[in-house]
Order: sequence, then C-alpha cells, then structure tokens
Amino acid sequence: MVSILRSDIDQAREALPSPGRRPWERTGSVDVEVLASWAYGVQMVDRFEQAGLHAIERAASGFEPSALSACGVGQLMQINHLGARIDRSGGIVRDDCHPAALAVAACVGLCEQGRKVRHHALSGVRPSAWVSPEHKVRPTVWVKQGEVAQVEYQGPGRKGGYCQVIIAWDAKREAWGRDDYRQWWAGLHQLTWQLSRRALGFTVTGPAAPAEPWNDGSVKRAKASPIDLDEGEEAGGHPPRGSSQRPPPQ
Repeated sequence: MVSILRSDIDQAREALPSPGRRPWERTGSVDVEVLASWAYGVQMVDRFEQAGLHAIERAASGFEPSALSACGVGQLMQINHLGARIDRSGGIVRDDCHPAALAVAACVGLCEQGRKVRHHALSGVRPSAWVSPEHKVRPTVWVKQGEVAQVEYQGPGRKGGYCQVIIAWDAKREAWGRDDYRQWWAGLHQLTWQLSRRALGFTVTGPAAPAEPWNDGSVKRAKASPIDLDEGEEAGGHPPRGSSQRPPPQ
C-alpha cells in the first residue's frame, strides 16, 4: 500500500518572502546591471524562469532538465525512492516574482551573452579575471599552506636550492580576462536593447560599468564589494550592516 503525502499549501504560501521594493521607483529609470542583479538576486527569477517549460525546451534554453517524464516512469521511480506518492491534486503555490523580473529573464534568454549576464547577476559582482593578482606565481607544493613552500636542493649541504612554481598569471590570462569582461559588458548592452522594446513603465539605461576599466583607472573598483541594491528603509528594506547605498541612476 502506498501512502499519500499531502503538502500544506497555506503554510508554503505564507513562507514565501514578500518581494522588495523596486530600484526604479524614485527616479523612473534604472541601470541595466542593477536591474539584472535585482531580478536574479532579490526576486530570484531564476527559480521561476523555467516554469512551464518541457524538458526539450529546458535543454534548448541551457537549463538542466528536472521535471518528471509524461510516461509515468519517473513517478514510479519517485514512489520507489520515497515509499510514498506525493499528492499534487491540491492547490497551487503561486510565486510573487515581479513581472519586470520575468521580463528581464526572458530578454536575457534572447541575448547572445545571456548566460554570462545571468551568471554575474546571480553572483552580484562584475567580471574581475582581468585584474592582476597580488601574487602571479605560487609554489607547486606547500609545506604549510599559504606560508611555507617546499624547497629542493641540487647538492649536499643545501646547495643550489630552488622552489618549483606554477605561473598563475601571464599575458594570456590577462587577455582572456579582458575578453570575458567585454563579453559580459556587450551582454548588458544587448539586454538594454531587448528591454527597450518592452513596455515596462520605466526606463532602462545602458550599463554604467566602464567598457574597458583597465584604461580608466577602475582597477580598484573591480575588486570592490558586490553591487548594492536599493533595499534601504525608504525602499522598505534594511541594508546589510556596514554596507553603503549606491545612489540611484539619474
């Protein structure tokens, strides 16, 4: 006999967090980078952008297939694994994802560099692989991790000592990092164009991030903390302790 596990729909609905206020409300415009970070960060649109897609559509969009097959084999395997059948005949838990966030996700899917834009919007930081690290080489073997490296000697009496190293940074690595940043910036530019074709009720401005920060003294900014979204008291939220609010785009 297979028991039925019933989910508590009301409790699940109450557990959904209420969405934060919108970063464009005070100015009527928002930087595309901030909007993308809000959509994938605050709104967590990546949890909803796959809703309603069949497995073949998920694969075409670059998502990992996760739904059960229509033939019923997946359901039987799930029953065998859980020892129970989950009742899905009850109410539906509806999301509170803002339509603007869903529009961002849809437009990201139309961009050539959409995956790169999505990745950095989820992490909330800009690409920084082009920034030269403090140490460009590291020992091949550590005796004490991060402090003492293994030293080898060519002769007795500790003569001709040397340390084998791994080159962690060179011109090729820097060129790759710059190309990675350019692709991300171009993706934001494409996203701005795609969003401009939709009636959102506010203006989406192009990326405020410099196109080539290595040419305008923005190296320190690339190492800075993640993007701050407008979740202050005026916007109905509370900023993290010690963080600074970024002024809204003009």
